[in-house]
Amino acid sequence: KMKAVGAIRHLLFVRHGQYDLDTEEHGLTELGRKQSELLAQRLVLERLTPKKDRYGEVQVQYAGIWVSNVTRAIQTAQILAAHLPDVALKEPDPLLAEGKPTQPHPSSSPSRLSDLWEDSARMEAGFRKYVHREVDYKRLADKEKRRKKKEKELGDGFVPDGATIPEAKDAAAAEAKEPEHVYEIYVCHMNIIRYFVMRALQLPPEAWLRLRGDNTNITEIVVHPDGRVSLYRFGDIGHLPLDMVTFH
Repeated sequence: KMKAVGAIRHLLFVRHGQYDLDTEEHGLTELGRKQSELLAQRLVLERLTPKKDRYGEVQVQYAGIWVSNVTRAIQTAQILAAHLPDVALKEPDPLLAEGKPTQPHPSSSPSRLSDLWEDSARMEAGFRKYVHREVDYKRLADKEKRRKKKEKELGDGFVPDGATIPEAKDAAAAEAKEPEHVYEIYVCHMNIIRYFVMRALQLPPEAWLRLRGDNTNITEIVVHPDGRVSLYRFGDIGHLPLDMVTFH
């Protein structure tokens, strides 16, 4: 049995700042920009301050900033990127856009089935794209299975491509090392964050609307190399003073 290796992925899902409900663009308000500035300062501080406890010390390093293709999220991400100039800002991804993942339960009003079909498929695709272990062990197992089959068929004439498959070689070399911690920032929307949390924790997705998150909150989902998933924090707005906390 292959030992679980790979990085511990810290997925920081960040909701955008307050946005203008009265315009078609739905861009950030002045307060939304200030919220985003404080969020950026918080993320910088977290990188400068090592996390220490009885289990050791972790130095936060951001691998990148991913963002939905919605204006308010892009504007928030641009503010974060200005404070973290060495962290790559990725191309906007529509899989991270806002939507309605499923009919919530309990529900006060029904949703249009056409909207649910479109949004649910897209948001599930986003979950599968971003929330996973760093190393795809299913793919490695399939490759190893094919290799053993070929070896059995060819017998003494079998010559493997290298000593072993590259991914398995990398995995074996990493076994003796402590897992690396990788931090990834995702600027998106509250509905998709709530849905990702329910899916990652294997809870009923229909309960997504029971969770609440204010503007520029941080939700941290941690995926371990062996597939364990932890919710380290949800809806963290410790960077905002009380008079700047908003939901809309």
